[in-house]
Amino acid sequence: MMTNQGDWIPAVGVDDLPIGGRKLFRHYDKRIAVFRTEREIYAIDNRCPHQGYALLQGDVKEETLTCAWHNWKFELDEGGFCSFGGESVRTYPVEVRGGQVFVDVTDPAAEVIAPQLFESLLEAMGEVDIGRLARDTMRLRQIGTPLIEVVREGVNFGAPRMEYGWNHSLATLTDCLNLAAMFEGELQAFPVIQGMSVVSQNEVRRPIRPRPDPVDPVEVYGSVEEALLAYPHLVNDEQSDQAEALLRGLLASGVAPDKVRHALLSAITDHFLGYGHPMIFAHKSFELLDKIGWEEADTVLSPLVPNMVLSTRYDRLPYMRKFLKAWEAADVDLDAIVAKQNSGPFDAEGFRRAVLDGDPQTSFAALNGALEAGVDVGKILNVTSAAAAERFRRFDIDIDTDDTNEWGWLDVTHNMTYLDALRWAWSVDPSPEVLRGLYHAVWFVNFTRRFDERNPRVRQEPAVTSDADSIVTAIRNKDPEGAEALIAGYEGPAEELRGAIARGASEDNSIAPIMVAHAVKTARASIIESEAIGDRSPMIAAGRFMASPKRERFVYNATLEAIAFTAGRSRGEGE
Repeated sequence: MMTNQGDWIPAVGVDDLPIGGRKLFRHYDKRIAVFRTEREIYAIDNRCPHQGYALLQGDVKEETLTCAWHNWKFELDEGGFCSFGGESVRTYPVEVRGGQVFVDVTDPAAEVIAPQLFESLLEAMGEVDIGRLARDTMRLRQIGTPLIEVVREGVNFGAPRMEYGWNHSLATLTDCLNLAAMFEGELQAFPVIQGMSVVSQNEVRRPIRPRPDPVDPVEVYGSVEEALLAYPHLVNDEQSDQAEALLRGLLASGVAPDKVRHALLSAITDHFLGYGHPMIFAHKSFELLDKIGWEEADTVLSPLVPNMVLSTRYDRLPYMRKFLKAWEAADVDLDAIVAKQNSGPFDAEGFRRAVLDGDPQTSFAALNGALEAGVDVGKILNVTSAAAAERFRRFDIDIDTDDTNEWGWLDVTHNMTYLDALRWAWSVDPSPEVLRGLYHAVWFVNFTRRFDERNPRVRQEPAVTSDADSIVTAIRNKDPEGAEALIAGYEGPAEELRGAIARGASEDNSIAPIMVAHAVKTARASIIESEAIGDRSPMIAAGRFMASPKRERFVYNATLEAIAFTAGRSRGEGE
């Protein structure tokens, strides 16, 4: 009788398996290779964990099995341990009874196998082993693990390693998690695997970032209210450790999420920080916490602090000088503006023209005039979003493909992702502090006018289609005008159009992680913004961006800049 309980299945007769012999045993969806050495009989998964090639064709020396295809080596007497390659191969218990080899095909319980798979997943991320990362994700899915738990592991791997605070890796993972809902069946895991790969590539072999210990906000600042007010000042004074210690202390003290969020947003809009990155990252961080739970707030939010502190204050650069002069001359009363929302008419077309085609002072006057008249901020956001989409469509692709030029597509993609983040911020915190971000957004769209086509093209007429796959094909084929025309003329189900945009962003059309990040973020922002304004122009613009040829490496430009630098030439003096 068998020595333990399980699902024991007769695999092969002992006489049919001489020493050095091997047999393939099938049981439902399992393919099990049975080997006999001089010492023992072993049963293992026939699929090599590397790329699924048949291990039955491998070579066995003593107790080491070597895959014939890529030379991975597995120790049969050590439970299939992989001594060269990546993850280990699954083994099955074997017993001999009555001249027959029995194999126990019982699958281990999910609670037993899940910790092993998560450990393997983290090893894969640490080695940027995308194949293993994908396999472990699908194995976890197979045992019923929700994708959100896979993402949680990605967050706990990436967030502590972000040397200078929040970056594109977790922003991409957040958007990929949201895009997963637009895929069906097993392919729902695909965007998440893409996001996890970006985290892996960005944070590979980085050590855990030291963090200051939390401080008691009441003990140090007198009250929670005073501590919340102190946070933006600490960021502005670039006191990173004190600001992060305070934020961690506020979280540890159980301060309400909305109060923490307001302190963060106030610090972000004190300046136009980091070309909009901190606003975008704050948006993604709270979106991520909505998915994985507020208990992860310390892990997710504390890296925002060094990102804010270290971000460039663009309002201190020559770029914004004319806009800020208009701001100072107007002496804007943000509290009064918030108080008189929804009380005035809106010349939407005039505002749009001013933002798109006016000078900085004109765009400021258009925004401030609309706000002073009591125009609803939501309406202004909608028109500004449509203007940002138009700016995308005017972008001169030749700028990006010119290796001697420092500017490119990534300088305009933030228009849309920043506006999407600002829309979120206003929806959760319609305060004077957040309203400052709308002035930054209008400047942003106006500033990027410098990237418009030098010779405006004649745009194609919409190409009427109900085939969403044709849009993905245009993106794959790097056909920006085709992608524009097909999205503009699409007449099929709306969810299939959104799915096509998601696929176009998630597929391997980009090489560098930074480009994957911007494709994913721009695609998701365009879907949200199109729904918000009731116009698909943001998705049309995103399609053009994703389909455009792009520079993904900047070695030539860096070399030219190095030549200028070593020749003693300074930049920015003529701004």
